[in-house]
Amino acid sequence: MSEPTRTGDKAVDFYTARYSNERQKLRDVIFAEVYDNYFGQSSWVSTADYDRIAGWLELSPESRLLDIACGSGQPSLRIAVSTGCMVTGVDSSDQAISTAVNLAQEKGLASRSRFECADAARPLRYPDASFDALMCIDALAHFSDRQATFSEWSRVLKPGGRLVFTSQVLTGPISNAELTARTPFGYYAVGPDGYDERLIGESGFRLVERVDLTPTFVQIAERHCAARSAREQALRSAEGEKEFELQNRYRAIGAQLARERRLSHFAYLAHKI
Repeated sequence: MSEPTRTGDKAVDFYTARYSNERQKLRDVIFAEVYDNYFGQSSWVSTADYDRIAGWLELSPESRLLDIACGSGQPSLRIAVSTGCMVTGVDSSDQAISTAVNLAQEKGLASRSRFECADAARPLRYPDASFDALMCIDALAHFSDRQATFSEWSRVLKPGGRLVFTSQVLTGPISNAELTARTPFGYYAVGPDGYDERLIGESGFRLVERVDLTPTFVQIAERHCAARSAREQALRSAEGEKEFELQNRYRAIGAQLARERRLSHFAYLAHKI
């Protein structure tokens, strides 16, 4: 996933700022310590849970999957390899999409994948009932009209199509200072417990599963903090003092809120009615 970030009054591209070629090697070293069996993801979802979620999608070589906010494409391509399905990934970052296209070519998956740069918060360019399944991992909070987003996802899915997404949910009180520290990267909205379920039902879906991933979220956030602390000097040099502190606080407050169950992380499976 990649979303625009705002530091002070200056808007910068989150993907470019964090995952430029100069930082790639350092990022991979750190992330390999954060995730067991790291395959290139940058979300709050473990590799084991990615694979579990992929199983929910019930994909086959005849299936078409749409990955919203696909980032640099590793989750999409992992699913293409394991299921043989056709994947389409959409992301707002040119650099993310360029990386995804190159990776698909390197892996011999260009014929079974398509990556497009587009703002997925706007109406999607695909016809009605174009996809068998849709996935959106840790990006829903960045869409300003969640009801419209669910409705658009319903439109592009076939009847009986599977929807899988993850969402951070407000499950306790959070102060304005904590929320500011937790949400420094562009637009971000967190809803109360039950909000996503209501919108799912109102958008033509039937909720099938909701799985609590909060313990894994805590583990990933704490591992990020430890890995960044161990490489503080290199990260301060690569990121600069201000961004380094921002990134550290972002992860530390996430770990604290999730550990105290004030901010929870869930995975959802819904079927289009």
